Amino acid sequence: MTEMGELDIFRVEVDRALAVGAFADLLLEVVDVDGHCPVVVALEHERLPVLLRRIENVGGYANVFVRAERGIRRIAVMDVDGALDVRAAEDMREPSEQPSSSSTVGAFLDHLAHCVGGIVLPARLASATHGALPARQVEIVSV
Repeated sequence: MTEMGELDIFRVEVDRALAVGAFADLLLEVVDVDGHCPVVVALEHERLPVLLRRIENVGGYANVFVRAERGIRRIAVMDVDGALDVRAAEDMREPSEQPSSSSTVGAFLDHLAHCVGGIVLPARLASATHGALPARQVEIVSV
């Protein structure tokens, strides 16, 4: 099966689980100004910049579900201004501190699991955009 086919199947599984399945009673941490809860899905072997681009395409903040060997992993990506305690987060905004643009989503989530206060990261990795970082920063936390 192609990666896109696998991603499409996972997207349908997550949509169904949120509507009437195992996630129906799940509190989604990220809510936009209109009261919607943007959801993004990813596969753990995908590259991290691909996931960040998907998040940017839905407004920059999202409830993220990741298909992993160990099951489904969830993270919340939110604006630093809306984060509860950004001072407790690992600051990865400087290009020398950021994950490589070849990092996988799974490797990033493994690192995130050790960062109790979450991670502050630019919406785009410097190496993926030739050093051009947007002003908006996001915090990523495991949920």
